[in-house]
Amino acid sequence: MDDDHDQRFKTLLREFLPEFFALFFPRWAARLDFAGTEWLEQEAFLDPPGGDKRILDVVAKVPTTVIVPNPAGHSADSTILVINVEVESGERATEIRGRMLEHYWFLRKRHGLPVVPVCLFLQVGLEGLGWDTYEERLWGRQILSFDYAYIGLPALDAADYLHGDSVLGLALAALMNVPSAERGRIKAEGLARIAASRENDVRKELLAECFDNYLKLDLAERMEFDRVLAQQPTKGATMVVSRWRQEGRQEGRQEGRQEGRQEGRQEGLHEGHHGVLRVQLAQKFGPLSPEVESRLAAASAEQLAEMLARILAASSLADLGLTDIPAASPKES
Repeated sequence: MDDDHDQRFKTLLREFLPEFFALFFPRWAARLDFAGTEWLEQEAFLDPPGGDKRILDVVAKVPTTVIVPNPAGHSADSTILVINVEVESGERATEIRGRMLEHYWFLRKRHGLPVVPVCLFLQVGLEGLGWDTYEERLWGRQILSFDYAYIGLPALDAADYLHGDSVLGLALAALMNVPSAERGRIKAEGLARIAASRENDVRKELLAECFDNYLKLDLAERMEFDRVLAQQPTKGATMVVSRWRQEGRQEGRQEGRQEGRQEGRQEGLHEGHHGVLRVQLAQKFGPLSPEVESRLAAASAEQLAEMLARILAASSLADLGLTDIPAASPKES
């Protein structure tokens, strides 16, 4: 994972901060008044004037509904605190531990308020949900110990979040332990559920993008995904089709820029057309056979685009050149 993944989750957390705390830290959430959230500057100079500059991921002042005792034991209690959530996409927790301490002290000194440090691990599971510790020792003595709360998504059981009340939990379940035998069905039903939720279009897009991007499917799982998706409400299917079309175009532009080659753009367009066409074919004609899947995979971007243009008028898969035997009758869409 890279900075693109980090940025995706920074955006998601800023939009769903109350839901994030309600999902993973409900006792804390009950003490916080997110209606008064003030987003803070993310740029941090840890050792001015010449020290390193850091960009913190999510930093906010949040009022509390109860008095917060001073962390140092002083008499200056508070009714507001600072929340710092860091997104860690690396494969180890070693490096983030020291950074969590540095960010904590920076925010404590800058704002003079209690600080809630949280790390969201995308690839490190640890114990799933708990507290991690940064320690420094000298000659067998513990000199320093710093704890921070963490969520290790890969170690969490997706089943606990896929059918819960939180659509944010559903979206994040894509990075959890998803039952391998049910991935196709889970993805289709999950995207349809996000589409049918009461969230506005912007929030639905953020949730669906996360769920769709991280719950990858192999060929067999995609066939099951198509079958289940075809049974979902049109709105859910439309969201998936829109995602694939957009991702195909974006991937094409990105590959073209990075590699400077026309084939990069063509590959992205091919993937976009392929994904859209598979969904529409499954809706119209039912689950796709291995023969049809094979012909679709072998088709060029231009051929896929032509099929997309003709699919509404086609009465069988044979009309599109995807099978040699005409179907008896198309499935009603």
